[in-house]
Amino acid sequence: MQYIKPKEHDETNYYNGVDINNKEEVKKAYNKMYAKHSFVTLIAIIIIAALGFILFDFYRVVKLEGKPLFATSKAVENGTQYNGLGYSVLYCDNGERYVGAVLYENCLSAEEDSTNFKQVLYNRLTNYATQNNILDQSNLNSLTINDFSIDESNEEGGTDYLVDVTVDCKNGNNCFKTDKEFADPLNFKLYARFDKYNDVYSIIYFKTTGAYTEKLIEDYTPKVKDYLIKNGNITNVDNIKYFDISLVENHGKYSFRGTTYNDSYLIVVNFTCKDNSNTCIKAFDNEDEDGDYSNLTFRASMFLDENNNISLLGPKEYITL
Repeated sequence: MQYIKPKEHDETNYYNGVDINNKEEVKKAYNKMYAKHSFVTLIAIIIIAALGFILFDFYRVVKLEGKPLFATSKAVENGTQYNGLGYSVLYCDNGERYVGAVLYENCLSAEEDSTNFKQVLYNRLTNYATQNNILDQSNLNSLTINDFSIDESNEEGGTDYLVDVTVDCKNGNNCFKTDKEFADPLNFKLYARFDKYNDVYSIIYFKTTGAYTEKLIEDYTPKVKDYLIKNGNITNVDNIKYFDISLVENHGKYSFRGTTYNDSYLIVVNFTCKDNSNTCIKAFDNEDEDGDYSNLTFRASMFLDENNNISLLGPKEYITL
């Protein structure tokens, strides 16, 4: 009997169990793999597209301050809350807006919001003042925020608040250090400067810009003009085309030539004359910073009484010397 040895299986002709020489098997394997890869690709495209929509919506909310497109909404007290995919947005009737994964904020009424923020302002103001050796807690009986208001945005992406403060010291009146002397050392105004993280980063007592400074300029400008008229610096008021002032420095309570004034400023007077000259106002100095009055501006010292009226207006050297 003759023994015929079976032909050995040639593994070199197979790939992943498919005979590469068998066109039908290769075609079936290809179609199966193609369908599998197509399904995975489709899922990936759907996931990427969904993430793209979510990121676009989040960008609209955070950067453009728009309302979310892909979110459910519900009415809350004094506002509306939108719940998106992974984040929420709270819009309050007073214009405030909060964005976060979890919102702990709520829309307070105007009175509640003011009271709540006054406490926040108190805590962060006193913490900063204590840490920076401005406030001596060991000599403090109490510190009261009488009033506060938004002044303007600042360079740190936050807000400057004008704060009216009253302090009660255990001994004397030096429990809160200031950079100048106030008429009332226990009641004064300051600026609490908040950064974009709502932390106080600076306390200052004077600014050349802002809502409060604009109000001061509005109050002082006609008073300066009237003083210059009465003092003989303006002889022909009808020849003045433009007149205003700027506040450059504040020196607080100030003593000059034996008289103590409640407040004092270094100011700049700006003017133009209808006849295009520079003689409609006689400045206190013979020359300004540039040697003449071609710029139609000059500096002056301004001293105020207890009623915030001008007691004395004179050359800049009254303060700068």
